[in-house]
Formats: sequence, C-alpha cells, structure tokens
Amino acid sequence: MKKGLINIHIITTNNIKGAMFHENNAFNIFKAATYIKLARQSGQVLLINNGQLITGSAESEYYAGLKEYKRIPLITLMNLLKFNATNITIKDFSLGFNYFSRAHAMSEFPFLSCNILNKSTKEPYFNTPYIIHQYKGIKIGVIALSEAVQLEHETMIVSNPMASIKTWMRYMYDNESPDYVIALHNGQITDLITEEEILCVEGVHLLLTNNKEQGIAHEYTEIIHLPESSSLLHIKLMFKERTDSFENKGCSYEFIDISRYEEDYLLKESTYYEEKEYSLVRKKKILSD
Repeated sequence: MKKGLINIHIITTNNIKGAMFHENNAFNIFKAATYIKLARQSGQVLLINNGQLITGSAESEYYAGLKEYKRIPLITLMNLLKFNATNITIKDFSLGFNYFSRAHAMSEFPFLSCNILNKSTKEPYFNTPYIIHQYKGIKIGVIALSEAVQLEHETMIVSNPMASIKTWMRYMYDNESPDYVIALHNGQITDLITEEEILCVEGVHLLLTNNKEQGIAHEYTEIIHLPESSSLLHIKLMFKERTDSFENKGCSYEFIDISRYEEDYLLKESTYYEEKEYSLVRKKKILSD
C-alpha cells in the first residue's frame, strides 16, 4: 500500500423523523440520496443515522397502523442507500414496540444502542452495540447511546449511559483495536459527566450529539452538536499511514444544504406504489374531515 494521506468520508442523516415522501417540508431523503451518491464517487463513505428515525410524521403513523407484513418505505429506502448503521432513540418506540420491531426486522443495517438492555441478561437488547468499518486497513468504530429514559416494556430496560459506554469501549478496544471511534448520542450530555465534572468518553474521538447544551468540551474528544431539525452532515477524516499504524491527521465537517440537489429519480421510483397508496388514503381522510 502506498504511504500517504487516506481520506474517509462519513455522512450522517440526523432526525429524519419518519419522513418518507417529503411531505410538509420534511427531510427529503431523495435529495439526500443524490448527494450521498455523488460523495461515493469521490471516495469511501460510511453512511450512518443519528436521532429520531421512524416516528414523528403522518406517514409513520399510517405505516405503524398497517399489518405486520407491510414494508416500511423509509427502511426500504435506507436499505437501497446501503446505510451502515443507525442509533436507537427512545422516541422511535412512541408508535409501539411492534412498529419498531418491524422496522428493525426489515432493515439490512444494525440498530445500535449500548444502554438498551435485555432485562434478564443485562446484555444489549438488539445486537452488538457497535460496528467496525474497515477501509485500507483503517478501522472506524461506531457506537451508540440512547436517552436515559425508562421504557414500559416487560423485557427491555435502559441502563446508565456512562456505565454502558465504559463497558463497551473497553470491549471494543480489547477485541477490535479501532483506529478511530465515533459515538452517536441522544439524551442529556450531562448523563456522561462525572461528579468531578469530567466528560466520560475515553476512547471516543468524535461525539455526535443531539443535546443542545453548549460549552462542554473534552481534551481528546471532538463534539459536534446536531440540530433538532433534520439535517445531513458530511465529515471528512484524514489519516497518515505509518509503518505499522495510522495517524489521525484531522477531522473537518459541514452541514449540507440538500435543497440544492435534485431528487434521485430511481430511488423515488422504488417506493412509487407505496407513495401513491398513501396519497390516496390521505386524500380520502382530508375529504372526510
């Protein structure tokens, strides 16, 4: 391998909030898709989601009420875009556990949370709470934390995020030896601060958080505060290859204005019949109201 700088691109959708057919100025996943595909032409892209995903829209309420075998268009679109992972926010359970379970079962990418646990085993409820993305020998770890809000569920509990991330960061480094770790965070960032006012994110290089509280910093962890509104974030990591390791040479990022891009026609065609059916149902409801 030729020694030199290696760039890795990370694109993060944030707070999609159940937007499937771009209603009422919601997040336009079809325009985001155009940008994502352009970015892939120029380099390796790790595609992840943070924040509220499958709830928060009229479309999500409609699909939550359908039979369990009905596919959820948003998950279909994310599968086609080849998302690598999403975190889990407690808000995504607001339309019922059956709807969440259907989305999880239909997805071709993992749902991550290191502090949503099985009540009996105290292990992560869904799967291993991190992924390792490898490119040219560089290992990028992505781990996720959910809000410290208890759920009304027989077999699922939410544990303390600080204790959970400590446990899983040790496990990840012992078993995977990542070169760079990104943490996806929902909830209060103060849940990760010790009594000594230390932000407990050892081993995390980049923290993406939906928490609004500013002024919190860490000597070794860069923090990006994501907006409450839907957004698309493009992060560029730069590494220098050494004899037997990789040196992180920096991180830059920008929020992308997706209104400048055209919709991806082929992606839009993939959910044409679902959108048509949903539009008819919405029209009938408006006429009856």
